[in-house]
Amino acid sequence: MCLSKTVAQAEFTFVPMTTYYCRSIEEALRRAKNTARRLTLFYGGITLPSGRKGFAVYRDGKVIEQYSYLKNS
Repeated sequence: MCLSKTVAQAEFTFVPMTTYYCRSIEEALRRAKNTARRLTLFYGGITLPSGRKGFAVYRDGKVIEQYSYLKNS
């Protein structure tokens, strides 16, 4: 008798995630800090798949919001 679950049988809970694009990296950091402080969560630096730097807000180890910046044209 096997008690472990396979990936197909495991239960997953998906948390909706939103990415916000700011005018500068400083504004992205400020917004991530304010969100984490307001909701008593954690934030940390990330690198998006495009290579752009940003910040993520975490709840229970899962990313719920991301903040990054747009390049000035």
